[in-house]
Amino acid sequence: MRVLILAVAALAPSVALSDELWPTFNSGWQWALTEDMPGGLRRYGIVDAEPAGPATWKIRVQCGVEDPRTGRVVSRVVGTGLSTRARMPGFGGRYDTADGRCGSFIVTQDDKDPERLDLYGEFDEGVPECPRRGVGALSSGD
Repeated sequence: MRVLILAVAALAPSVALSDELWPTFNSGWQWALTEDMPGGLRRYGIVDAEPAGPATWKIRVQCGVEDPRTGRVVSRVVGTGLSTRARMPGFGGRYDTADGRCGSFIVTQDDKDPERLDLYGEFDEGVPECPRRGVGALSSGD
């Protein structure tokens, strides 16, 4: 039970960190992650975010499996949801897909290196088209 309470506390929105680390709640962002698969295929996950209130972003998550040699997309799924900051520091969110599945992601940041844009993150296993974990690229989405 204590572990559950600590996990919930770590993921609780933290408006204070939004003033210290980019992205802030008044800016959009994109985080992209890829992961190699057996057979030469690659999973990709892209989270696009736009401001949606004082402590949230509205997100669109696109995940899929592609052949990097040809650029052909083997499978693709899109979901929408919300994201917020965590106290750890970092940010994460939850999304729902059109076919009724739900997924989540979390991205960690280092408050000692706030300019860093190559950030470790994870997608949960709820949407198997998404990469599991690795270092992804944070950008303004432009």
